[in-house]
Amino acid sequence: MKLRFYFLATVLLFATVVMAQPPQGGPGMMNPEEMVKRQTDEMVKELGLDAKQTEKVTAINKKYADKMGQLFQESQGNREGMREKMQALRTEKDAELKPILTAEQYTKYQELEKQRMERFRQQRQQQGGNPPERRGQQRGSGDE
Repeated sequence: MKLRFYFLATVLLFATVVMAQPPQGGPGMMNPEEMVKRQTDEMVKELGLDAKQTEKVTAINKKYADKMGQLFQESQGNREGMREKMQALRTEKDAELKPILTAEQYTKYQELEKQRMERFRQQRQQQGGNPPERRGQQRGSGDE
């Protein structure tokens, strides 16, 4: 009887711990509102946006965070198609930001985006992402 009790207690404890884990959306995943706030705050800090620019940039960041979220939901499993669509969204977003920012701010924004993308690529490679030399190959294909 004691053995059953301990077994049941262990199972319940394990179930509680498993249920308490945060949702697995991937490292650094945040909801769209958090992403918009983080992006806008970063742009205000790095680019020195004024109040009018901040308002417009916030709206643009929200618009594209929503579009990116929708894209993630729609293209489950199709990484290449998603990557191309994300690049197209980034290009659209940049075109909307350009008239809002000064020439100096926009140049700095482009540099910051380039650095951010490079950090992202490095993190993917460190986490076992698909490095350039393996793109197009299936994992575990024996070509290693």
